[in-house]
Amino acid sequence: MINTEQLRELQAEFEPTRLANQSKYKKLEKLRRIFERCFPHNRISQLKLDNYVQGKGSKKSFCYWVEWKLADLGNIQRTPTKKFGVYYSKKKNSFQFTKEFQNRENPFGAVLNEITSLLDAAEKNDIARVQSAKISPMFKGKLLFLYFPKRFLNIYSERHIDHFLSQLRLGEPESNLDLISKRELLVKLKSSDEVMKDWRMFEFHDFLYGSQGDPPSRDLKVTPLLKDYVLNLPLPEETEPEFISLKPGNAVESSEKTSDKKSGTIDYEQKNRRNKLTGNQGEDVVFLAEKRELRKNGKPDLAKKVEAICRNGDGAGYDILSFELDGTPKQIEVKSTTARPPNPNSSFGFYLSSNEYEQARTLANYYLYIVFDVKSKRPKIWRIKNPASPEPKKLNLKPTSYFATLTVVENDIRHYGLL
Repeated sequence: MINTEQLRELQAEFEPTRLANQSKYKKLEKLRRIFERCFPHNRISQLKLDNYVQGKGSKKSFCYWVEWKLADLGNIQRTPTKKFGVYYSKKKNSFQFTKEFQNRENPFGAVLNEITSLLDAAEKNDIARVQSAKISPMFKGKLLFLYFPKRFLNIYSERHIDHFLSQLRLGEPESNLDLISKRELLVKLKSSDEVMKDWRMFEFHDFLYGSQGDPPSRDLKVTPLLKDYVLNLPLPEETEPEFISLKPGNAVESSEKTSDKKSGTIDYEQKNRRNKLTGNQGEDVVFLAEKRELRKNGKPDLAKKVEAICRNGDGAGYDILSFELDGTPKQIEVKSTTARPPNPNSSFGFYLSSNEYEQARTLANYYLYIVFDVKSKRPKIWRIKNPASPEPKKLNLKPTSYFATLTVVENDIRHYGLL
């Protein structure tokens, strides 16, 4: 999970925007309350069909309000009108019900009952019933926010939710959580943080998009000159990584600059957003690859124990806790790059913290996994066991910075002012 220091930096950057938008948030809340007065929770079951659907052109209907008038409270547009359970077909000149309701004795009554039941469950914080409600996911999400804005998040797209969970390192890939549970992870982050717990959901919504951005388009087309600079990562669950075998040579002292891309060398985990994303992607790819490898070799119980230590911070000195087939724990540090595997007799570089090196030197079953071509759906993983072992020496370590201290032995501060 993102650490408190990083979170505070993002919040500090967002604070001027949050304060400047207070009048906007008040207007949005006023609009939401108008909707709630027009369609109170306890009277939804009394709605008439014409007052519910929007296909007949009514701009006062329940569904028109939810989708269009309240668009600034979270977007559910560009999805079929079937999401409402019933819609008016101009082509057939009749109301059409989705399969969940079309065979009911009173299909429209069933739609309204399902909505009422959903809101009753939310009022009682019965998340299991909320999850099981037979309402389309985006429509369900928006209803929950409109009637319970302090409890539920106003982001309804699962792709966007997955993006924020990945960026903030919440949950784990391939966790099989439903959309409600994924939103709950974000809400838990908000409610447990001293700064954000009193924010409106509107503010938290803007903070997420402002600090983490929109998820990249999966079908983004760019000019060839920009191709290498656009970071369009696949979902880790959609990747099919391949383990490769490379032979490291003995460490040789070199004067090459590890940041010089033209010399064929590569820098990993730079302190910038781009390399943070590739680092996260590599960790998730390795996490899933380890689980799959264990399952493939008949060790499902060990696969369940694989742990993404990196999601709890970087203090452990390694990213993934996994297991050999005999059950022996192994600690894995992951380094990621968009580059392809190197050619023979070439070198590449990466950053290794003092803690990572200490763990590599002292842990008996420490691995370095280097993930190449991390932007592709078929990344390559090179496994190096005990990379810091003294014989044969594999790593050529070069200091990149120094921590300097000064000792003050005398304090003779003079105050100079205007004469």
